[in-house]
Formats: sequence, C-alpha cells, structure tokens
Amino acid sequence: MCTCIAEIKANYTKVRKQTAEVARLRFDVDEYLDRINVVKKELLHISSETNALVELVRAHFTEFDVQETTELLAHSTPILILMSHLDEKLCASSLYPGLKTTVELYRDSVSDFQELCSDLQAWNIDIPRNPECLEAERQLNEMLKR
Repeated sequence: MCTCIAEIKANYTKVRKQTAEVARLRFDVDEYLDRINVVKKELLHISSETNALVELVRAHFTEFDVQETTELLAHSTPILILMSHLDEKLCASSLYPGLKTTVELYRDSVSDFQELCSDLQAWNIDIPRNPECLEAERQLNEMLKR
C-alpha cells in the first residue's frame, strides 16, 4: 500500500476544485461578454439619441429666444451631469476593456452635446446681452435703413 495516497487524494481534491473554479470562470467570461454586449447596445442607443438631439437643436438653433434657450440649458445640465457620472462609472468598470471603442463613441456624442450647450449659451444668451454686440447691431440696422 502506498504511503502517499492521502497526499495524492488531497492533490486530486485541489485539482478538482481548481478545475471547478476555472469552469465557473469560463461561465463568468460568457456572462462578462453578455454584459458587455448589453452595455454596448445601451451606449450605442444613448449615443444615437444624443446625436439626434444635437442635430435637431442645431437645425432650429437660430429660432430659439433667450427664454427657450435658458429652458433647454436647464434641461441639459442634469443630463450632462449624468453623462459625466456614467463615463466615470464605465471607466472604473471591469467591463471597460471590452467597451473601450463604444465608450469613445459615447464620449464623442457627449462632447458634441457639451459643445451644443456651450454654443447655445454663447450665441443665444451671452452675445445678445453683450452691450458691445447690441450697439454693433444697432449701428448695422441704421446703416441698412439708409
């Protein structure tokens, strides 16, 4: 009878446990890929919706008065905050390596939205209220009347 049978059985047990863990990890990899696909789909949807919103607002950009622009910017602020939190969460996620390209597309749409908000503020609120711009507009109107 072998004197090391207990040690061999212990090693069998270790290998069995390690194999079970690896098998579970394989399942986790599938689950990981499923999660990546779900998040990718949602990010692409958010990016698409954000891009459509930017295009819609840009198409009517010159039609907004100060009050409408202020309302749009008030709606934009919480969205921008959420977008920033989502970006932080994505970067900290274990899913990030599988989502990197999609996150970059998301960031592009967020950047376009931020630029739109900045343009709305500058062109529809700041410039129309600027005394120098108001004076230049008045002078231009006078020249056009002549």
